[in-house]
Amino acid sequence: MKKSLFSALAVFLFSTAAALADDSGDFYEDLLITDEVRAEENSDIAVENARRLLDEKPQLMQIKNQKIIKLPQREKNKTANTGEQIHKYGSAPFGLFWGASVKNTRALGVELRETGQKDYVNSYTANLLPKPLKDFRTVVLTFGEEDELWRIIAYGRLLKDNAQAGKVMEEYNKFYKLLDTKYGNARQFYTPKITNVDKTVDLGKGKTQTVTEKREEPIGGENFLKELQSGEAVLYATFENGKVGAALAVNVDGDGRSYITVDYRNLQILKDREQAKLDAL
Repeated sequence: MKKSLFSALAVFLFSTAAALADDSGDFYEDLLITDEVRAEENSDIAVENARRLLDEKPQLMQIKNQKIIKLPQREKNKTANTGEQIHKYGSAPFGLFWGASVKNTRALGVELRETGQKDYVNSYTANLLPKPLKDFRTVVLTFGEEDELWRIIAYGRLLKDNAQAGKVMEEYNKFYKLLDTKYGNARQFYTPKITNVDKTVDLGKGKTQTVTEKREEPIGGENFLKELQSGEAVLYATFENGKVGAALAVNVDGDGRSYITVDYRNLQILKDREQAKLDAL
């Protein structure tokens, strides 16, 4: 599996993203897909997710009550603290705003808890989102050293799936269509498991020969769940509109539970940061 991290070079390449959109095959793959999209790297997040899943119903009731109590103050702060971000970078998923600071995001009523995500500075797990989706169990926000929301990664519900990974593929196909509608430029990437198959070839005159052929296992094959879990098969898709990029991936954890991830990145913020560095040189 290809390791892709946001190095300084990768960030610099965002400044030419719009120009390369038409022939950006591996370009957006490198920028939008990381190992973290395909598997949760932080064990603390995994433990927290499991605990949250066990207490799902009580938590939902608690969130509802907190929203009712805090709603008036949240709306007031939303107008006072996020106008500049709305104007410059626009709305983000889950009712958030690209470019907003940690303080301004909390002013929306969002509960932020620091998380030690590898290679992503100033990251928080987010609860009490303005527009939560039940399809996702955990949402992580990254603000970076500049204290601007530039990345959002959402982890889907853990599914007890069948051998063909049918349930997670339903989720994947549903969000593929939604993300394509919103951002466009959909591109799917599939790395199949390769199986060696022995085949007997008739050479004529009563002679035969055994040859080995390589067979690519299909998406949704009889052992697709295990192939995804082992990393022998990889499936993901990227979307982008020049300002925001999103990567949708299918994952399976160590217990055989499947889930999707959606990794959003604001390309405009990254280009602006790089431009500021160039101007200072």
